[in-house]
Amino acid sequence: LQEKQLEIQERKLLVLIATDGVPTNDNGQQDIKTLEHVLHHERNPINRIPVTIVACTDDVESVGYLNNWDKKISNLDVVDDYKSEREEIQKVQGKNFPFSFGDYVVKILMGAIDKWFDTLDERRANSNAPPVQQ
Repeated sequence: LQEKQLEIQERKLLVLIATDGVPTNDNGQQDIKTLEHVLHHERNPINRIPVTIVACTDDVESVGYLNNWDKKISNLDVVDDYKSEREEIQKVQGKNFPFSFGDYVVKILMGAIDKWFDTLDERRANSNAPPVQQ
């Protein structure tokens, strides 16, 4: 990020991270704290460096911390695999809410930039819509 700092001040830089587990340091040891520090403090300005993390595993223990970050770190979206993401979104939006693979790709690209995409799996997109029938 330091090398790109001048460019970032002129335009945005979208960072996409695909992961299948816990981040490690140069010695191969788990190092979640450093990544969290970078996401919180080294994206400067934070609103010009949105980050999307694509969790490429269904092992919740390996990526559970990411869901917490999704709620508390600005300009960060955490996206599950397509099937899981669709299920989460339709649980909130309703089973008839359209969410194609193309929509999934758009969510990956836009979720960290636009909260509307980020929160599709957290709250109703249309507050005037009737409650979801489970």
